[in-house]
Amino acid sequence: MKNIEFACHESEMLCGIIKRDWIDNSPNYHFLGVPIDISSSYRNGARHGPDFFRRILHSENFECVTEKGLSLKNYYRIQDWGNIGIISTNLRKSLRLTSEGVIDLLQSKQSFLVFGGDHSATIGISQAFDELNLPFYLIYLDAHLDLYDNVTESNLSHACTLRRASEASDFLGATVLGYRDFNESQLAYAKNNNINTISTNDLGRQTDLFQFGMNLSQNLVKKHHRIHVSVDLDVLDPSFAPAVGNPVGGGISTRELIWILTGVFSGVNAKNISWDIVEFNPLYDLSEITAFTIVKLLLESLGAQISF
Repeated sequence: MKNIEFACHESEMLCGIIKRDWIDNSPNYHFLGVPIDISSSYRNGARHGPDFFRRILHSENFECVTEKGLSLKNYYRIQDWGNIGIISTNLRKSLRLTSEGVIDLLQSKQSFLVFGGDHSATIGISQAFDELNLPFYLIYLDAHLDLYDNVTESNLSHACTLRRASEASDFLGATVLGYRDFNESQLAYAKNNNINTISTNDLGRQTDLFQFGMNLSQNLVKKHHRIHVSVDLDVLDPSFAPAVGNPVGGGISTRELIWILTGVFSGVNAKNISWDIVEFNPLYDLSEITAFTIVKLLLESLGAQISF
């Protein structure tokens, strides 16, 4: 794995299914941290997300059993590769380093999770797909559309993430779920660039969010080989995830997000999907509400990716 600057001192996490090294058994899933927040526009601190999350995962507070009764210990051997070595004064080069690391993960042809950091990390991920000439479709869960062309004189801001991804030559399109902070020019850009937008209000009108998520991924995989799911935690209402970079009131609940994600992951073969979780800012997580919300999302989403 390229560009790793390992910052985790825990030998194993989450009931022993996440390790720095698997000696006897080869891993079947991968975890990579991208501690970046150079472009954060409101609350800095998301760079601490990957390491703080690892600390939470080392807790003995969890049973690795999903609500469907699946013991993750029977299925997963997750390799934690550590953190990409970010250059705090150079966003463009940091995203390039991120892209090189993700290329290694894509070439392994196994499922993986990238943990941020702010949402600019997903620019690096989309660059990796493009460099390998892998056509990809994004399912993008976010309170914002992230379709600005330029923010504070940077076209690589976390508020420009989906705009930059849409410019990749291998970008097939995107579906944004849960947006509620936007302007008319962003909606116009989405309409003209194969970006489907489903607002928080529209999600609230769905009678079965699990089935909605499953139908979405099943329909997409019929047309597109590779799907990447990007989860900005600000898609959640701040009462469920207060520790994010740019909180927006009126979001969905943790339970609703679990239904969507487990539906999405249940609808497609795990080898054809990857994902990221971004914008966790532990500096604002005094009661660790957001951290434990993420653990729940991780457990149920991993369970939904098990193939029988």
